[in-house]
Amino acid sequence: MSTVWSKLVSHRAKRIYLWLFAVVLTAAVALRLEAAIAANRIVSVVTALSTLRLGVTSQADTLRRIPALRPSKTGPYDAPRCDADECFSGFVENGRPGRVLWRTESEVLSDVLRCLGFRAEGLGIYVNFTSGRVSYFGYHLMVSAPGVPASVPPPPPDGKLGAVVIGLESEKMINVREPNSAIETHSPYRITLARAVPSQSIGIALTPDAPDEIVRGAFDLRLRCVWSFGGCRRWNQLLPSLEPLARK
Repeated sequence: MSTVWSKLVSHRAKRIYLWLFAVVLTAAVALRLEAAIAANRIVSVVTALSTLRLGVTSQADTLRRIPALRPSKTGPYDAPRCDADECFSGFVENGRPGRVLWRTESEVLSDVLRCLGFRAEGLGIYVNFTSGRVSYFGYHLMVSAPGVPASVPPPPPDGKLGAVVIGLESEKMINVREPNSAIETHSPYRITLARAVPSQSIGIALTPDAPDEIVRGAFDLRLRCVWSFGGCRRWNQLLPSLEPLARK
């Protein structure tokens, strides 16, 4: 026993421990730096998307503001067809670290990878054009959270989804009908929390009449948690300005 212990605390062993620590620390810093770079790209693209106006912004201006857009044969959120004159889409992701994390089937290994600095971030953007003007725009953001994606059905309990998901899309009109009422009204915006995972998934719909405060909040992404130790756990970490409205 004493021989084993002496080997574990020998100068050679200490050098090995120090080398391993340096490797892990370097990898952790590099992975978080990569996540931060991807997060900044996501914020830049979403900020550019927020400047589009339905029926106003031209196709040329849109493609100049968002060079990541490419012609697409499908509609928004990979719908089977494009229902406009032209449809464009783009994608920003955190490359290989994200792919490694999403393919991990072990919850223990997933937690270890997240602590080390592996992050999964993916942003899909969609813009349609009719008569040369923007007729639809939206984004779909998914970032890593504790745990791994659970199989459905049944839906996972709140906090166990494995990802924070935000979906936003433009609408020309939002119809609202109160329960047990035939009267239909129109709302300038709609905020919907997922029933199964209300803390980790939110959907936002905006019309051209949406208040500026709502529009700013819907595009004001805060992604500091992406490169933090704990990662992103809830959507209100990413869109804190919308939390009071979502509670109504």
